[in-house]
Amino acid sequence: MINPLRILRQRTLPNGASPLLVFNGNKIVTSQVIDADKAFKNSDVFAIVFRISSDIASCSFNGQQYQTLLNNPFKLMNPYAGWQGVMIQLLLHGNAYVIIHRDNNNKASWLERIPTDDVELTLLDNAEDITYKVHFQDEREDKTYPSADILHFKLVAPGSDAEQYTGVSPLISLAQELGIQNNSKKLTLASLIHALAPTNVYETPNAITDPEDKEKIRQAFEKANTGANAGRLMVMDAGAKLSTLDVSPNVAKLLDDTTFAQTQIAKAFGIPDSYLNGQGDQQSSIEMIRSLYQNALTMYIRPIESELTYKLGAPVKLDVTSAIDVDHQNELNNINNLAKSGMLTPRQAFGLMLANDILPGLTVTDEDIELLNKRSSTAMKGGGTEDENNGRPDNSGNQSNSQT
Repeated sequence: MINPLRILRQRTLPNGASPLLVFNGNKIVTSQVIDADKAFKNSDVFAIVFRISSDIASCSFNGQQYQTLLNNPFKLMNPYAGWQGVMIQLLLHGNAYVIIHRDNNNKASWLERIPTDDVELTLLDNAEDITYKVHFQDEREDKTYPSADILHFKLVAPGSDAEQYTGVSPLISLAQELGIQNNSKKLTLASLIHALAPTNVYETPNAITDPEDKEKIRQAFEKANTGANAGRLMVMDAGAKLSTLDVSPNVAKLLDDTTFAQTQIAKAFGIPDSYLNGQGDQQSSIEMIRSLYQNALTMYIRPIESELTYKLGAPVKLDVTSAIDVDHQNELNNINNLAKSGMLTPRQAFGLMLANDILPGLTVTDEDIELLNKRSSTAMKGGGTEDENNGRPDNSGNQSNSQT
């Protein structure tokens, strides 16, 4: 039975730029998050975000009747820069917004990326639709778009109450790791700036309480033992004592253990850390690391493909091979293995190589195909080429002769 007293009204949804709101009993508390702008200034976060966004922006888009739109979707910027901006926004905020501008025939004609801060989401009554109010930063007035005219890319939708319609960034899991790393860097910088003062202690034979007298002794000692006098014999007053303060082993370990934060950041984004820093264990190969990274990219490719397909009404696929296998070496090895196993004919193998421009300038004639077919047929029968059979004993034990 429907409750007639239940009030269904529209609600404002988080856009990803502000912290998540967590309901704890009757109180609303702000979840612990990392400011995206500050996180992007972290070298490890920057390296991961730049790597992922660059590779996905380099992917080839296949969109059937929308191929022309996907090849040149944005005004005032090239497709690579536009899609990279979308991915950076998606990785840092967990949400990215793109307006679909349509022509008079209601067909998508071009796309416009909107910063996360400029979008206001509203869930309508009875969850009929989500509207997106865009606050333009130019002379255009604010405008509200239905969900059909907005590409809303999202990552990791928590699924709790209103947050089920928006995503969160992997940065939400890095609050402690980035905090440790930032404090470690501050401690290192402070130690470098104050390298002499906190590491050396000069004890005078007599108690001195006047700050001016202490400063005179400090300046005199530094003048006598630094600069041109560095490394010379040190002469000290009778009863004076010089000692060095060592860095605590725990603090030293914290300063040196930078790989901890790097590994945690890479894990949060689902990327092999060995692929990012160029280091790997002895059991890992370049091909293995590349394969792991390519598989990891699918978690960011799928939201792009799914949203484009859903809003444009036509299947859209991204080919990551063009971004990962830039020299076509992996693709060439796959074609070669398929041809050797007989799953591809020589003509099909050459067709794939020509279609994908694997070997630029490659030309194939019918004579080349015919010769390869003969060699392939001979190899599958357990024989070999004429050169390989020359001088090889036959089944009767006689020496086989090649014909010239």
